[in-house]
Amino acid sequence: MVEAVDADPLTAAVAQANADALGFGDRVTVRAADAATVDPSGFDVLFADPARRTARGRTFDPMAYSPPWPQVLEMARQARAACLKVAPGIDYAFIPPGAEAEWVSHRGEVKEAAIWCGALAGEVERRATMLPSGATLTPDPKLGTAGHGPVGRYVHEPDGAAIRAHLVAEVADSVGGHLLDPRIAYITGNGTERTPWAARYEVHETLPFSLKRLRAALRERGVGNVTIKKRGSAVDVDRLRKDLRLTGGESAVVILTRIEERPFALICTPS
Repeated sequence: MVEAVDADPLTAAVAQANADALGFGDRVTVRAADAATVDPSGFDVLFADPARRTARGRTFDPMAYSPPWPQVLEMARQARAACLKVAPGIDYAFIPPGAEAEWVSHRGEVKEAAIWCGALAGEVERRATMLPSGATLTPDPKLGTAGHGPVGRYVHEPDGAAIRAHLVAEVADSVGGHLLDPRIAYITGNGTERTPWAARYEVHETLPFSLKRLRAALRERGVGNVTIKKRGSAVDVDRLRKDLRLTGGESAVVILTRIEERPFALICTPS
């Protein structure tokens, strides 16, 4: 049996109607109530999805959730097992000790995070899950932080869930690569290994960033269609795209990043 509550009566009524329409009405009860009135100890599992919107719009501060984060954690503490659904950008400081944090991406875009508590917490502190495949990635205790070094033949862009779960070293190890810069999640190397946890690009040219040099290099390659990616760069992508004024028939990926405090542009193609 499932008992659900929502502070908004309309939302509660819609949820009950959906349960009835799907044939679960005899097992699901939804009522309008404050979550604070529920005693989590009376249930096998608590699932909490605190509202992340206020009168001023979406909030990224867990203290402004409804219920606020301290109350959500207290409910989880009282429960035998709990799953807390949160924004994927949640500050790591808000994750309680002993919990397992899982970041979920769908087709390369990080969508949600879940914090598993009590009996639902696994043996790892953090996990990345990729949908629709359902593949998961967890820390390798034998690995430390990823090393860094020169630009290789390929650049790998890790899945956002792996980045949020601090599993970039695991992704780098799977392709035999290293970081371009120790503080930026771009992996490079010469190996041909592939992983579902990163998009791979073949590097054709690496140059210190300047609009003039980049424009000339792209025009020389006949590039008229460019996909621009960036990490660690302050460049305005929309402005750069206009300023490049490209007209060729070829396509390329331009990766803007920082290597040892210097801005670079890498001209690539998907591989």
